[in-house]
Amino acid sequence: MESELERNAQEWFRFMVDTNLAPGLRALGFFGVGRRFRIESNRHWGEVVVEQTRSFTARAVRFTVHVGVISRDEWAQQLRVRPYYPASKPAPVQTGAAGWQAPIGELVTVAGHPIGELWWELEVGRPFDSLAREVLTAVREFALPAMRDRMA
Repeated sequence: MESELERNAQEWFRFMVDTNLAPGLRALGFFGVGRRFRIESNRHWGEVVVEQTRSFTARAVRFTVHVGVISRDEWAQQLRVRPYYPASKPAPVQTGAAGWQAPIGELVTVAGHPIGELWWELEVGRPFDSLAREVLTAVREFALPAMRDRMA
């Protein structure tokens, strides 16, 4: 196996997602690969997307999480209108023709108030176990309950 220092930021980020975030999301009931994970109910799809900034350095990547819920009927309608996978865009909490979507920072609260933007930074070669646990805790404690409320 190659040295950790020989990896660039993209590779290190992918390694963290594959070895820590993906298994953690699967343990929460999600399925998926890459950076897109789904959970389903009888009538809805829920989705968690790990999204990085477009600007990054060779040494670090900044990333966040976006979540959404769409009814299976809306999903089928979207596919009829646009027969490709609808791209998720960073946006404030919203409900509309494309279901409900929110960046995780709008769901994480401190003293009952959303913290707003929430980004994490991963540096090449630095241990990422605690960083991955922090992301998974935010998904488990804030995103998943919000998604389940909308899927009920």
